[in-house]
Amino acid sequence: MKRRLTVLAAFAVALASPAFAADGTWKFVVDERDHPLLTYSENGKEVFFVGCGHAFALQAKYPGPRIRKGAATITIASAQTRMTFKGEIDKPEAGVAGPRFSQIDLGYRRQDPALYGDKWHAREDRLFNLIDSGRPLRISAEGRTYVLPPVAAPKWKARFKEIC
Repeated sequence: MKRRLTVLAAFAVALASPAFAADGTWKFVVDERDHPLLTYSENGKEVFFVGCGHAFALQAKYPGPRIRKGAATITIASAQTRMTFKGEIDKPEAGVAGPRFSQIDLGYRRQDPALYGDKWHAREDRLFNLIDSGRPLRISAEGRTYVLPPVAAPKWKARFKEIC
């Protein structure tokens, strides 16, 4: 009886949770300029992106209602960790799923002497551990949420950090 209740409870949680896209894909690549990129795409459109090149970029489909271009905040959470990011909403562009939240350099300003210092790297490590937790990622803003499946890109974190 206990096992049956556990199965029913798991089924109820699955029904209450936003579904994962059947064709969603995590991908880690190093582009032609040797920049590491971790992306999640659904239906051929980019939903989530972390990359490093001229700057460190975090981008995600904005879950909130459609708003004009401007300041915004999102929260990325797993079962155990939550991080909030302040950034901007970019206009939708080809290959991107809806309005896109974008934050550069984990919120540090270019002239900030702490940029790429110990505190910055600690925040980067925390973000990477959150993304690589092996758990679904919940992206939230303005009371709206979507869920990405756990990252399925082997050794992406070590390869990313090796390059950037």
